[in-house]
Amino acid sequence: MMTIQSLRAQGRKILSEVGIESSFLDVDVLLMHVLEIDRNTLLTNHDRAVKEDDAYKFARLIDGRSSNIPIQYLVGKCEFMSLEFIVDENVLIPRPDTEILVETVLTQEISFANGLEIGVGSGCISISLEHYAKNIKMRGVDISNRAVQVAAQNYGRIISGENIFFVSNLFENVPRGTLFDFIVSNPPYIEAAEIERLDNNVKDYEPRLALDGGPDGLQFYRDICAQAGNYLTAQGRIYFEIGYNQADAVKQILADNGFSNINVIKDLADKNRVIWARRT
Repeated sequence: MMTIQSLRAQGRKILSEVGIESSFLDVDVLLMHVLEIDRNTLLTNHDRAVKEDDAYKFARLIDGRSSNIPIQYLVGKCEFMSLEFIVDENVLIPRPDTEILVETVLTQEISFANGLEIGVGSGCISISLEHYAKNIKMRGVDISNRAVQVAAQNYGRIISGENIFFVSNLFENVPRGTLFDFIVSNPPYIEAAEIERLDNNVKDYEPRLALDGGPDGLQFYRDICAQAGNYLTAQGRIYFEIGYNQADAVKQILADNGFSNINVIKDLADKNRVIWARRT
């Protein structure tokens, strides 16, 4: 008879043997997902029998995790800003660092504001902004149709109401003459040559479109800034997440495209993480 205790032990052994450092936590997350139980139930019911179908589902997930598939993709969800988002292999997994970007926008946009997000992915940035600031109303675009579908699904679950996301390659399908109080983006900013050096669970499974920032990692900052002025109100703001070593380069790109009052925000590790500026 298979029990919670025996499956935990089996899963930990498999993941530990292939070098998954978070094996203990991952096993518990996967088992709670399959059995649809909380952690307290997991820890207090060691001898509970597990049905054969559930044991099989768990074994398949363990197999996937042992191949470095991110656990968020295996369970189909990820927490961001204390909200639960659906994720799959078509969208980047939301990172805690990106919460700094959301918090920066929330700090600055204190009056009613219309915002546009470029590259919505799962929708976590726009949805978090609307959830935590009733004065902010968002629109969002992504080049990936599937990403837009995932974002729309998350919007319906967390916010409800009319879908705010649509397919567009940057500003391509954003009507000219539409003005926003701010633009926000966590664009691809990894140098193309560096992608193969990323952890296997990132380079092998997360969408390359959401990672590849061109030869120097700065291509999307150039492309967005070159057009952003056409879609911002007077004194409109722009907010970016950046790589830890990109602040000076992005500051120059912003200045070259008519932005001023440029500010750099550090993350909890004291690394440059967010940059924002005002349209001159």
